[in-house]
Parts: sequence; structure tokens; C-alpha cells
Amino acid sequence: MAQGARRVRKPPECGMDLSLPPVMAGLLANFLDIRAVWRIGLDPDAAAAAPARLTLLVFADSPTLQRLHKHEKPRFEARFAGLELLVVTDGDLFESAWGSRRVSGSLARCAWRQHTGSEAFYDESRWASDAAAGTVVRVRRKAVLVWRARTAD
Repeated sequence: MAQGARRVRKPPECGMDLSLPPVMAGLLANFLDIRAVWRIGLDPDAAAAAPARLTLLVFADSPTLQRLHKHEKPRFEARFAGLELLVVTDGDLFESAWGSRRVSGSLARCAWRQHTGSEAFYDESRWASDAAAGTVVRVRRKAVLVWRARTAD
């Protein structure tokens, strides 16, 4: 490699077709420390119904989350319209990368359990719609692995 040349990682390929926006490959190419991407918010009892919005849970590190926060500009956010991105920074704690809907929490408190190498389940807290005001219910949700970084063999 010539002196001063910049090494560029090719955009990774997703092993599963879950209708990810094409810009996802660009996100993975620009944020190299993303280790895994999970699609969350799926109903475990639904055949293949897609949720209203696309929510991804990525496993990365704190510097990656900070870089994503810095890129929170209208132009950048517009490229990812309709995509909610949550970043796990230490294997447990997560928070929103951008957007007006700020979310943060703990995978342990959501009872995150990886069932297989490509499937996990967790609990989501929601306000009960038909119960008395102030009642919270826990709803079981499914997550599917969309992409995982290859490890050196």
C-alpha cells in the first residue's frame, strides 16, 4: 500500500434479507466498530409481519456512539428517516444514536436472552391500552440477527 493511502473496508454483506434500507451498508462501512446488528420490535407470534418502523440494535462501543451523536445533523438524519438506531456500548447499556425519540436502557432489565445464534427474545414495557390509567404491561418481543462482523480465524 502506498504511503499515505487510506485503507477502506468494503461494506459488509447482510446474510439475511430483512428489507434493510440500502444506506445501512454505508452506515456499517463508516462506523467500523459495529460488531453486530439486530432487528428488534418483532412480534414472536406473527408470521412475518413487519413492525411499523425499523428499529435496529447495534453492538458497538462508546466512541462509535459519540461519533453517531456528532453526525446528528438534519442531512444525516434525513438519510436514515424511519430508522431508529439503538447502540449497546458495553454489552448491556444502550441508548438512541439520534432522533427526537430518546431511548436508553439495559438489556438485562429487558430480559434479553439470545435463544439461538440468530434469534433473541426480550421484554418491552408498554402502557396498557385497556386497563386503568398508569398500568404498565410487559410484552415479549423477538429480535433477529441481521449482520455480524466476521472474526479473524
